[in-house]
Amino acid sequence: MELAAQQIVNGLSAGMAYALVALGLTLIFGVLHVINFAHGEFYMLGGLAAVVAVRILGLPYLLVLPLVPLVLALVGLLVERLSVGPLLPRRDGLSDALLATYAVSLLLADGVLALRGPAPERIDGLEGSLQLGSIIIGHQRLFVFVVGLLGIAALDYMLRRTRFGKQMRAVAQNRFAAQVVGIDVKAMGQRTFMLGAAIAGLAGALLVPISQFTPLMGHNVVIKAFVVVVIGGMGSVAGAVVCGLALGVLEALLGLMLPEGFTTALVYSLLLLTLLLRPQGLFGKVAR
Repeated sequence: MELAAQQIVNGLSAGMAYALVALGLTLIFGVLHVINFAHGEFYMLGGLAAVVAVRILGLPYLLVLPLVPLVLALVGLLVERLSVGPLLPRRDGLSDALLATYAVSLLLADGVLALRGPAPERIDGLEGSLQLGSIIIGHQRLFVFVVGLLGIAALDYMLRRTRFGKQMRAVAQNRFAAQVVGIDVKAMGQRTFMLGAAIAGLAGALLVPISQFTPLMGHNVVIKAFVVVVIGGMGSVAGAVVCGLALGVLEALLGLMLPEGFTTALVYSLLLLTLLLRPQGLFGKVAR
């Protein structure tokens, strides 16, 4: 029982990473209707930016954290302008943009791999741990969870209360109607892409002290994020958060009983079951 409680605590930090990456994916899909295959590389670049800033530039980790989302927002803007935005107005724009993001994913991953090599790198986050009875919670894991919750709360407030958030929701609901009432749909798409990249970059910077940096770290996370988005419901922010946390805890608990390969197979089985029984996802709505 104590081991299971410890695994739940550990799973929540991994689940928060899944939730944050899935949040960026679902925002981009909700506004642009594009599945961004390069999203895992935004997560990876967030980890890389943290490693470079701490290991090479010598900056404190806590100072680096607010800078990483800004850097990734610029990367997201560059990717959107070069590979997504120019393709969307075309007749087959959505499928072309999907393929373009896959090409960007390969380009970024292989580029970083060629420049830095495959060796993992680690940076120090918050040292120490908190002990609650027999459960040990590392300060960095607790920090990941708290910062993730604060970020989700801030995003929810932005979507519900700010003009930008209301315009984003309007574009997601009806792109043509939003354009008719004067919303700059193209600019809104660019800003959403930047926001999604910034959230993924923050997740990468938060998890690097726990899971280490590798050039291919984004591949595994983005696959899990796709699972979260599909099960939670495409375009559902609440679904991304709840299912991301649940997936992290489920993986941690199953890891006590099953080999890693069986755990992964079971997660993908849940994805298949969701597509067969409730294709709109647990929190999604049936399209009309």
